[in-house]
Amino acid sequence: MIAVANSLPVREGAADRIVEMFSAGRGAVQDFPGFVAMEVLRSEDGSEVLVVTWWEDRASFDAWVNSEAFRKAHGGSGGGNLLREHPRMTVYEVALERGRRS
Repeated sequence: MIAVANSLPVREGAADRIVEMFSAGRGAVQDFPGFVAMEVLRSEDGSEVLVVTWWEDRASFDAWVNSEAFRKAHGGSGGGNLLREHPRMTVYEVALERGRRS
C-alpha cells in the first residue's frame, strides 16, 4: 500500500474553502480501482491543507493520475487562487501499519 500526501499551502483564510471543495467533490476518486481512502487535514494555524490518499499500489495511483476521471476532477477546480504557492506531492510506501487500540 502507498500513501500520497499533497501539501496545499493556502492563502490566509482559505483553508475552510479548500476543505469544502474536497467535501463537495465526492464520487470521482472513491470509485477508482485501487483507491483505499482519503483524509483531508487542516493545519491548526490554517496555513496548509494536507490531502492524503491511500492506494493499494503505485500502479493504481498512476492509473488514476492518467485517467479521464482525474482530468475531470482537477480540470476546473478553481482552487489555484486560494493557494500561496504550488502544491507539493510526496509518495510514501507503507512500511508499518498498526490499528487503533480498542
